[in-house]
Amino acid sequence: MRAQRNRRIRVFLSAALSLAVIAGALGWSHAQAAQRPVLRQDGPSIGEVGARLGPSLPWLLGMDAPRTYLILVQNNHELRSTGGFIAAVGRVTVDKGKIADVEIVDSYQLYNDKGIYPPAPQPMRDHMAIELLVMRDANWSPHFPTSAQVAQTLYAQETGIRADGIFTVDLNAVKLLVGALGELDVPGADEPITGENIEEQVIAFWEKPAGSESVLGEQWDIEWFERRKDFIPAIAKAALERVQSGANYGALLASAQTALNTRAIQAWVNNPQVQRVLSDAHWDGGLQPAAGADFLAVVDSNMGYNKVDAAVERSLAYSVTWPQEENGRGLAEVTLTYTHPITTPDPGCDPSPRYGATYADMIARCYFDYVRVYAPAGSELVTATGLAEDTITSQRSERGTQEFAGFFVLPPDGKQQVSLTYRLPARVAVGDDYRLILQRQSGTGPLPITLAIGESNETMTLSAGRLDWSMP
Repeated sequence: MRAQRNRRIRVFLSAALSLAVIAGALGWSHAQAAQRPVLRQDGPSIGEVGARLGPSLPWLLGMDAPRTYLILVQNNHELRSTGGFIAAVGRVTVDKGKIADVEIVDSYQLYNDKGIYPPAPQPMRDHMAIELLVMRDANWSPHFPTSAQVAQTLYAQETGIRADGIFTVDLNAVKLLVGALGELDVPGADEPITGENIEEQVIAFWEKPAGSESVLGEQWDIEWFERRKDFIPAIAKAALERVQSGANYGALLASAQTALNTRAIQAWVNNPQVQRVLSDAHWDGGLQPAAGADFLAVVDSNMGYNKVDAAVERSLAYSVTWPQEENGRGLAEVTLTYTHPITTPDPGCDPSPRYGATYADMIARCYFDYVRVYAPAGSELVTATGLAEDTITSQRSERGTQEFAGFFVLPPDGKQQVSLTYRLPARVAVGDDYRLILQRQSGTGPLPITLAIGESNETMTLSAGRLDWSMP
């Protein structure tokens, strides 16, 4: 019995590593409450989570029937709610513990002009002139299990295939996983691909597809557009071959664990037992407020058809003032600072969809940002600055949250401060019982944070996906 269990674990690790590396090659925290503010970067281990998944391993590995998983490739240079614009979609079939099939398509191919689609969210209609919600925009909800099920439905509509689970990967995950694999030989690359150079290699492939005379430019042709993502299956194939032929599995597991704990990889599986484990590990990309606690999540959505998030820098300051009266409500203020460090001016701040002569041209543009701040449900907005006044909204949202939102435009070589003041609901404990859960958006870099809670002041950088802060 033990030998059979160990064999299943080895099969699971092999399949999971292969799936993770395919995901990483495509694309492109956990913290516990304590007596003082805590910021942990490690989170749960894959071993711990794997042990809890044990009874579900046969299902995950397709021992009874093949399982189909989708990989949403998110380009976090163009930030969206769950980590980035969905650039491509990979489909991986696992049958009896082995990867039986892999297919990767450009997200633009998952659209049928005769299809029937739900209306796009109002901000997309207002700021991007997008009327219908299609596969490449399926990740509007910041609660990934919600976005995953939208993607599952849209993919089934396009292909007739209903996925059993959905994963996301971004460029941060790619760097980690490819870095653990060492050098990859990919046809058309000028040099072996590594974790250190993969970003520049991917951009080079995107600007000029391997084996093609077509190239990105102001007058790009249809061949370039159709082949600009040819590098995705090429890198995925090289990575998978490395995993299957032998790799440093310890380093790969460590990189996968880091990617999961920092939300560079997120997972939703259509199995309640598995999903409960993923949620408890904070690997499901969900909004996870807690009863009686304060909650803060900032979600940016790039609405300018560009790659400006490759350059934009962010910081966050959050303060909570205790009420003077007994049984009063805390007053919260969040200030977001966005800095666009590129000095090249963007003539006109044109939000229309277009490419440029180079990928860098798409970074050196104005930042059109729709920002959402998630607080505990029942929070009441007092003031809002730094947002276009006619775009400011407050509404109940998912998972027991209140959503404050608005839109702004940031030119290159500029700085924008967005400040929201709101009254916390009475159920959020103040004083010695106060607790804050703060989630960092997937796809963003380490976030400088300043906290002023009551008489306590802390400055830190959040690299993990989650901070759980308690009063001393």
